Amino acid sequence: MTDTSPILAMPYIQPSQAQKHVTHNEALSLLDVIVQLAVLSADQSVPPTTAVEGDRYLVAPNGQAAWAGQDGKIAAFVDAGWHFTLPLAGWVAQVLDTGSEVKFDGAAWIGKTLSNLPGLGIGASFDSYNRLVVSSDAVLLNHAGGGHQLKINKDQKEDTASLVFQTGYGGRAEMGIAGSDDFALKVSADGSNWVEALRVDAATGRIHAGVGGWREMLIAPRSYFVDPAMGFDGNAGMSAGVDAFATIAKAIEVALLVDSAGHDITVHLADGTYGLPQTLAITRGLSGGGQLVVQGNMAAPGMVVIEALECAIEVSERSIILRGVTLQNASATSPAVSVKGQGHLMLDHVIFGTAGGHLEVDNACLSLEGPCEIAGDAGFHLSLSGGALFDSNGHPVSLTGIPDFLDAFCICAEASVARLSGQSFVGAATGKQFDVSSNGVINSGGAVLPGDLAGTAQTGGLHI
Repeated sequence: MTDTSPILAMPYIQPSQAQKHVTHNEALSLLDVIVQLAVLSADQSVPPTTAVEGDRYLVAPNGQAAWAGQDGKIAAFVDAGWHFTLPLAGWVAQVLDTGSEVKFDGAAWIGKTLSNLPGLGIGASFDSYNRLVVSSDAVLLNHAGGGHQLKINKDQKEDTASLVFQTGYGGRAEMGIAGSDDFALKVSADGSNWVEALRVDAATGRIHAGVGGWREMLIAPRSYFVDPAMGFDGNAGMSAGVDAFATIAKAIEVALLVDSAGHDITVHLADGTYGLPQTLAITRGLSGGGQLVVQGNMAAPGMVVIEALECAIEVSERSIILRGVTLQNASATSPAVSVKGQGHLMLDHVIFGTAGGHLEVDNACLSLEGPCEIAGDAGFHLSLSGGALFDSNGHPVSLTGIPDFLDAFCICAEASVARLSGQSFVGAATGKQFDVSSNGVINSGGAVLPGDLAGTAQTGGLHI
């Protein structure tokens, strides 16, 4: 049997030992020092001059005087002198002057740390997914100076960094950068089906509202892009190719959601054929006074074809510019383009293909802002009624092949006015040149309208 215990090295009472009380008292004295270890201080290297019986300290590095060479040991003032105990790794001590707890790591006393914990639960238990869980009425993250930041970091762009608000552990609102670096706000009524209410583009700062009732106000002109081959109507449509919309209708819908604040919005159409399942009805203009422009290929309008079974485009409100496209339909009677009510359509570098009629204007305005081309047969090229107004602004019209006009090239009735003065026509056509009636006026300025049959001016109609 050894003379001391294996862990604390307390002396054992030996067989036939004299003065057994001495050995016993040494062991008790050691236990008195280390059991329920609480020290007055852990950062002193010089022994205090006012120590009283039972005071305990942890000797700080570079011990002085009676503590010299005792760094890290437990110094206990017993029997008017200092006694030192070498701690073992893992011993814990309460430090009374700082209210902290320290642990001996085998070389030095170190404060307890919260680093690299498997998890933390406050008023609740953490799990393998929710490593930090707090169950309380409120959580305060206070500043330690002038301000405070809460940072949520993610690894890759396609990952998620967000705040989720829940009801009964089911998501009801989420804001953050989820799946991209755009900042988004979305809501849910059931935790399964989500609706995006707001998105802020990370590259441009532009705001996109997913629902009505709130309008983004532009600070500069804007462009949206449409590509029938590569686009997708779920995109933002802010750049060409795979990021574009797939349909013209979607681009115009999104454009009408914003407040243009006087800036123009241009819908750029990629080359291709845009088959419209129904009439593209533009029933209102941009909010804020800007100009809506639908633009295809100005250098080659034949590369951007808009076609429909009946009327392709109908404008009934505000001013719209359409340029760089080809318009046609498969109807025997419906016009490719209809302008009515308070609408004003401006055309530039537009090709008119085969259609029931090319342009029908009723109590509205139509004007040319650039040269156009006629390349297909139609019941009429231009039909004005209900006090409509057409102004060519002197821009030329070329005719490819020999298009045929079943009714007339220009029909003008019901106090409508067609201003063709200064306009030139290059090419030939068949059919009646004009039909003017009911106080309609065609001012050709002496120009001969396309057609191989003379026009007719019926009662009240005037052709000059």
